[in-house]
Amino acid sequence: MMITENAELHRAQRAFRGVLDAFAHPGTVCTIERAADSPVRPAALDSALEAVVRLFVDQAVTFSVVDAEPDATAAYLTGETHAMRFPVREADFVVVPARADAQLAAEAVLEACRGTLVAPEKGATVLMGCARLSAPEEAAAGGEPALHVVEVRGPGVADVNRFAVDRVEWARARAERRDEFPCGVEIVLVDLEGNLVAVPRSSQVTLSGDASALGATEAADRVAAASEPCLAGEVR
Repeated sequence: MMITENAELHRAQRAFRGVLDAFAHPGTVCTIERAADSPVRPAALDSALEAVVRLFVDQAVTFSVVDAEPDATAAYLTGETHAMRFPVREADFVVVPARADAQLAAEAVLEACRGTLVAPEKGATVLMGCARLSAPEEAAAGGEPALHVVEVRGPGVADVNRFAVDRVEWARARAERRDEFPCGVEIVLVDLEGNLVAVPRSSQVTLSGDASALGATEAADRVAAASEPCLAGEVR
């Protein structure tokens, strides 16, 4: 039992260092060790995303799961972390499984709490699963699903950092929010293999060769209220 507990502790420590490295170098692909196999883990929650969620979510914070069928994942995370499940707009952390479709992923980013000028730290962190996340060179190599190159600029970036990812609706939704720093949301992308990229609220994000793709999305019309400042735990 002690050996198992020590192994899990060391796994979490390595994952934590990986996430710290990702936030220190926005837009750079880092790697974390995936969570151990579990027979009770819901199918929607892959082991890499669970490893990231466990680093952030505990009984002191709130979370939300955005998925077509979120209840099983939410119940599992509540049981494992003792955190309380809240609506997206009120949650400290928003978990988006890799299987969630583009519309749900966009709405998760659009609805996430941005904090306020007085309390910007109340802005949510979106933990988003994806199928493929890699260095930008792999985008030209093809493969399925197709990859899009994302460019990140701002604090922690000397000039521009680039990475390739299969889903970009989060970037379009992030641009649609039009948050003004220090308000905004943090976004952590993690694929099924444990490759991870952090996009802090202070970063500027564009799609390589297609800046216009960061325009409005259909989801924005359905969640217009997301543009209003909110505090985690605030009841609307």
